[in-house]
Amino acid sequence: MFPERQKGWEMTKFDSMIIECEERIKELAGDAQEVANEHWRFHYRENAGRPPREKGRLNVWVRARKGGLEISWTHFRFVKHAGAVSSRPKSIHITKGRGNKYRAHSLTVRAKDWEIDQVLETEEKLAEIRAEYASVRKIITYAKEVNKKAAKRLGQPRKESGNQEVLGGEVA
Repeated sequence: MFPERQKGWEMTKFDSMIIECEERIKELAGDAQEVANEHWRFHYRENAGRPPREKGRLNVWVRARKGGLEISWTHFRFVKHAGAVSSRPKSIHITKGRGNKYRAHSLTVRAKDWEIDQVLETEEKLAEIRAEYASVRKIITYAKEVNKKAAKRLGQPRKESGNQEVLGGEVA
């Protein structure tokens, strides 16, 4: 099945698939950032002329690091500590729950009336990105599992992080 692997541990189809998936995650992070930036532009534009009590305080964040992608919503409020001259913003993470999409209620209860439609539209786009990201992560996980099992079965060393040779799952 893997004739090129019989001769030595070279890059396999699964290794190249992992690299392609990691590239796709970077593309998804860029797409998510574009959606988040669109929300931020709307947020700044609409908040500019509003009095403090009517300003929206719901924000979306995109974080890509270590091959992962996190897209989350936060709500902030201002807190004034005892003896402080001014108040400071406190950001509160909104829990997503199961699945790839935030519950509409979790977002609408924290959003101002004027921003609800935009927030729900933004979340729809981000939910699609989260769903694709979850699928890509599964592909990476399964491809790594196949590589590990093939190496163990064939008894051939493969490189792990830290340049340690691994023989069938054990450090050589």
